[in-house]
Amino acid sequence: MAGRAEPTRRKVKAEESKNRIYEAALALFGEKGFERTTILDITARAGVAIGTFYHHFQSKDGVLEENFRRADEEFARYAASPDCREGVMADRLLRYLDRYSLLIEETGLDLIRQIYTYRNKLFLKKGRAMQDGLIALVREGQERSELKTDLSPEELCDYLFMGARGVVFHWCLLDGGSDIRALMRAYFSRLLPLFVR
Repeated sequence: MAGRAEPTRRKVKAEESKNRIYEAALALFGEKGFERTTILDITARAGVAIGTFYHHFQSKDGVLEENFRRADEEFARYAASPDCREGVMADRLLRYLDRYSLLIEETGLDLIRQIYTYRNKLFLKKGRAMQDGLIALVREGQERSELKTDLSPEELCDYLFMGARGVVFHWCLLDGGSDIRALMRAYFSRLLPLFVR
């Protein structure tokens, strides 16, 4: 019977090492801040050699890229879930953005401050699951006449993510002292009616 081959022991160990490095880096970014955390700190916390770090990541920025990759995987799973696929479109969009705010909350303030900067061009990268899932929702909403069609699905997705990133930036300015999920929900509860028929 043809199927996916089981990963080799070497691949499993490599993935475990990468996860240890990733988790150690995130913990240290939260404790010490991104700038004050060194690769030596990360490898010491993860219990790996420096060469192992560089085998998996080119730099500390590579950890941030891994964070984006994992977020995209999470959104791909969510986009296929019943929670994302059921109900009226306005509610589905709100739940999608709730997932976004939950991801922000789980990532933590210090790391989010490193990610949400004009230097981070990963936000503009096309073909990411997070954006593609939202574009698909918008397209479906327009096809079902639940959303206005004066903007393309891609343009409306851009507008929604501009708003979401603005809410996250505001949360960072408040030093994470407010409920990001409540902020996001309040903002989009007022914005989404502009796009709903």
